[in-house]
Amino acid sequence: MEPSLYKYIWRYSRQEQIGVLSLVLMSAPFYFFSLDLPKQIVNLISGAAQSGFVSPPLLPAVIDLPAPVGPALGMPWVLFGGFTADAFGTLVGLSLIFLGLVVINGAFKMVINTRKGRMGERLLRRLRYELVDRVLRFPPRHYRKVKPSEVASMVKDEVEPLGTFIGDAIVWPAFLGMQAVVAILFILVQSVFLGAIACLILAVQFRLISYLREPILKLIKKRQIQARELAGRVGEIVDGVADIHVQDTSNYERADISKRLGIIYETRFEIYQRKFFVKFVNNFLANFTPFIFYLLGGSLVLNGSLDVGQLVAVIVAYKDLPNPIKELIDWYFTRRDVTIKYEQVIEQFQTADLLDGALQKPIGTAPPLAGAVDITSLSVTDDSGFQLLDALTLTVPLNQAVAVVGPAGCGKEAFGALFARQHAPSTGSIKVAGAELQSLPEGITGRRIGYAAAEGYFLPASLRDNILYGLKNEPRAGSNAGSASMAW
Repeated sequence: MEPSLYKYIWRYSRQEQIGVLSLVLMSAPFYFFSLDLPKQIVNLISGAAQSGFVSPPLLPAVIDLPAPVGPALGMPWVLFGGFTADAFGTLVGLSLIFLGLVVINGAFKMVINTRKGRMGERLLRRLRYELVDRVLRFPPRHYRKVKPSEVASMVKDEVEPLGTFIGDAIVWPAFLGMQAVVAILFILVQSVFLGAIACLILAVQFRLISYLREPILKLIKKRQIQARELAGRVGEIVDGVADIHVQDTSNYERADISKRLGIIYETRFEIYQRKFFVKFVNNFLANFTPFIFYLLGGSLVLNGSLDVGQLVAVIVAYKDLPNPIKELIDWYFTRRDVTIKYEQVIEQFQTADLLDGALQKPIGTAPPLAGAVDITSLSVTDDSGFQLLDALTLTVPLNQAVAVVGPAGCGKEAFGALFARQHAPSTGSIKVAGAELQSLPEGITGRRIGYAAAEGYFLPASLRDNILYGLKNEPRAGSNAGSASMAW
């Protein structure tokens, strides 16, 4: 699997990401015009009350920049003079255009959110499928090292936040960044002085909030590990509940769980304290800038350096600016948190001796096995290094019945488990019908070699389903109807 979350996202959603990014770029001009219209409406209303007022043209196309840049370039540049109308007609036209831009901007946001949400859910489905696929390919000895409850928790819960973030990984910072850049450029066009102040405060806000949220990220990682250990501990209790009752250790187990829950509570409470303090600081900084605008911007209006419409437009533009900045900060820390979760999950599913996926591919009809079982200098050791079989050499025709007998611990259990590939040879080889047993696909070993162990697993289903389970070698028509439509 891809070790990097972003490489994984880009590999499986490149075309969709580019498509949504195109929508983000297309929405930028409409967002800019929606910021400029309040200024025109306010200037129209305030100017109409004055004598000798001449209604400005409707929908002019003019390119202009504030002094000293604009005059130095010979601006304004008039591309289209606009339509002539009286004050009331112009007001109605501007208001309808503003309403139309609100609808257009909302439609862009709806489509972008819908497409990135679908993209995230599709990749989450793929990721979960790949994790379960790797579980089915774990070597037998690896199953003894992992706890089923922890594996299930990772597949179900720990990758859940990835579904939301995968859609946001590239598109969301681009969309929020577009809104922030457009709003800042708009403020700079109205007043370079006010725009510089806004940029300075935003830079301080981003740096300070990032610094304050750093410990929160570490606490979230700590909480995740604690929750995973709790799930594993509960799984141990369920597996060993009979021994717990026999040994009278139920109160000991309750005390252990209570201690773990207390540790998780303390961690979560500290996260809440820090998180709401950061929220308080962020809200203060977000409302401090309008205070500066009212004070200094109002002074510029009184001095005649800025008109009322421009000041209102700056305040309106900045009103929408803190939210994208805040969400960008949230996205930044979510990215780090989710990246850590992805790396932790992938690490748990990485093993050097993972079974080759080709061994589990459907093969159609399994040919019958003929010939003999040839075992040459075969040795098998368990996880602790204990020798189960040592230098075993044997040839058994497949048309004979053979019984392996001996006292407990003599290796007879390991000998039977060899044919089900529950143990892998440490040295030597075992061939069935002339082929290496370890290289035979499961489509052959599963249908031509039967194995019934004393610790066999009974499915939580009917007796009929358990008896016929060995016949479910491939999906039957209708049993996985949705799998055919999975466009991964």
